[in-house]
Formats: sequence, C-alpha cells, structure tokens
Amino acid sequence: MRNTILISLLLMLLPVSVSAQFYTITRDSEILPTERQKEAYKHVEKDATEGKKDKMMSKDTLIVGPDNQKKLGNNSRNSDRKASLKTEQQKKTDDITKSENHLPELTIPNLYKEIIRNGILYPKIVLAQAILETGWFRSSVCRNMHNLFGLTNPHTGKYYKFNHWTESVRAYYTKVQYKYKGGNYLLWLEEIRYAENQNYTVSVVQILRQL
Repeated sequence: MRNTILISLLLMLLPVSVSAQFYTITRDSEILPTERQKEAYKHVEKDATEGKKDKMMSKDTLIVGPDNQKKLGNNSRNSDRKASLKTEQQKKTDDITKSENHLPELTIPNLYKEIIRNGILYPKIVLAQAILETGWFRSSVCRNMHNLFGLTNPHTGKYYKFNHWTESVRAYYTKVQYKYKGGNYLLWLEEIRYAENQNYTVSVVQILRQL
C-alpha cells in the first residue's frame, strides 16, 4: 500500500519535473548560444567580413582595374607623345630661328660665295681686294668694324662700320661697283683711285696668283 502511494506521487510529479527541465533548456537556449550556434555566428561574421573585403577589392578594381590600367597607360603614353611632339615642334622652331639668325663665318670660301650671291662682277678680283685690304682678315678695321674693303664715308673720311662682314660685301656693290660701266676692271680701279697705293693693282694680282 505504501509503495502504491509512492508510485502514484512519483507519477504525478514526473510531468512537472520534465516540464520544468524542458522550460529551463528552452530558456537557456534562447539566452546562451550553443556551440553550434557559436560556430554559425563565426561563419556569418567571416562571410560578412570577406564580403566587405570583396566589395573593397571590387571598388579598387574599378579604380585600378585591367581596363583602367590600360586607360591609364594610354593616357600616360598620350601625355608622353604630346610632350615629345611639343619638344619636336619647339626644336624645329629653334632650328628655323637659328637658321634665320645664323650668319656665315668669315672664311675665303664663304666670302667668295657671298660675293657671287650679291651679283658682284669679277668675284676673284674682289676677293683678292678683301684679302689685301684686311691683311688676310687680321686688320682692326676688319675685326672691329667688319669692313672688308676699307670703305670710307666720303663726308667724314671715317671707315664704315657694319654689323656683319656680309653687309660690307653688299656695300662694295652699292658704293663702288655700281659705277663700273665696262672695260678692264683692274684699270678701272686705278682710274677711280680706289686706293692711294700706286702699286695697288699689282698687289691684287699677286694675291690672285695665290688663290
């Protein structure tokens, strides 16, 4: 009889205990995550972090991606090409300016070419005159005044001063030879008293033999 009563009490209390235990497990599971839940949370966090990294990498790829790298390379090459073209154009401009401003050096071949270029008659005789007048281009009048033919101003008696020796070649034609009307040129030089030295034409001929 006593055993029967104990059994009955146990049967009555059992559902309450199970219910309480089930309630405790359920409540704890809601508040405290299980190991599986912890692992799941870790995976979620990892996925979220990797997702952010992927987005950042995708942004970086958009900024410096293969296509953009190609564009940047093209832009760089275009800039270099433009700079190169600009340099070439500047160089051409400088070369043109130099060629325009460049004047020939005083040498016998250059002087002879300049005499012919100005349409002066008897260029070898005139060349010999320049050599004689300047002492082979060493006189002070030649060096300081660029005057190759001893040309003087009839009003002042002073030597003409030129900016470059080529100007004196042109002046020889406009101030001397324009008067020539024909005949023996050496005799004509004596007639117009080109030089005070009576042996002037003889000295010119001597230089002609050296040329």
